[in-house]
Amino acid sequence: MSYPKPLSQKTLDKMYKESNLSEEKIVFLRKLFDSASALYGIISLCDLWEVYKEYSQKAEAVKIHRKDILSFSSIARREVHDYYIYEIDELYIVEKKTDQERYIINHEILDFLSIHVFHQLNEMVSNKPYYVPENLLEYKGHVVTEEEKRLFQYIENLRADSPVLTKRYNKEISKPSPHQGKKLKDFSYLTDGEQFELDWVSGNCEGGPKTAQEKKINEFWAFHSGNVAEKIFRRHRILLFCGWLSTSRLISSFIEDLQETGVILSEKQLNMLISLYMEFNNNSHLYSNRGWTPKELSRITMSDYKGPITMSLGPGIIKAAKEGKFSLDELKSKIKAMGFNVLEDNNQ
Repeated sequence: MSYPKPLSQKTLDKMYKESNLSEEKIVFLRKLFDSASALYGIISLCDLWEVYKEYSQKAEAVKIHRKDILSFSSIARREVHDYYIYEIDELYIVEKKTDQERYIINHEILDFLSIHVFHQLNEMVSNKPYYVPENLLEYKGHVVTEEEKRLFQYIENLRADSPVLTKRYNKEISKPSPHQGKKLKDFSYLTDGEQFELDWVSGNCEGGPKTAQEKKINEFWAFHSGNVAEKIFRRHRILLFCGWLSTSRLISSFIEDLQETGVILSEKQLNMLISLYMEFNNNSHLYSNRGWTPKELSRITMSDYKGPITMSLGPGIIKAAKEGKFSLDELKSKIKAMGFNVLEDNNQ
């Protein structure tokens, strides 16, 4: 999927001058596009116009016209931002190009995940309203909540206490842990699967690319850089925000990622992890909810529903319970106390 390269500043300045957009409008539109990317993940320009109209009724806003959004998008598409601006026919081969159906897409969705995630996300949000707060223009970068900070701080202080590391999909194969006893914030580590991926794009695998693929190497390190806590959390945050997997499957995968790094969770730690994760989920401004937190969205869409919400326990959690790592009954009790019905799903 091709995307045009950034233009020189001299060329961009000329394009802005020819657009007849005032400096006031340019500054405002930069904030509007940044905020839309941060809060919604994806949004078409025709929807952005509707968001702007709702926002202008709640807060003081620079007066712009629909054509200003279209003009700005043509130029911003050739700049470097936290988002991309794609034509509709670049995203869907059966669609015909139209300016109003350009899409703002947060760069993490395509850089860290794939076009398939965009397609699923776009279908998932189609019947949901946009969250348009009075402080809309203050957002830039993904929205970090206090619940996210608490979960991340908990994860980075977990210790990789296992003396050996086992392969995720073959527990019979193990090797001594090079970082036993260290907190996840204090070391970096690539799993065997991640190392193979890096070797492959670097041209170091038999049957693979013969030369290093610099673009893919840079993309790999953008996703896997930092300490272990940062690397694991980065992956799970973007998957959660995009609604790519169910919450139960994400929690199971989270546990497996920690175990693969050498973390041995006690029952108390597992209960705390799940509790913090659910709070993180329920209070995050998710792309899959068009910026609404699940807690807020449930209030406006389920006000007449009085029954409990069901949460499935994924196979990773069930397996850990069967291995005696924690009490499944106690975990169920804690989840029910949070207002959820519990469903065991061994086939996820």
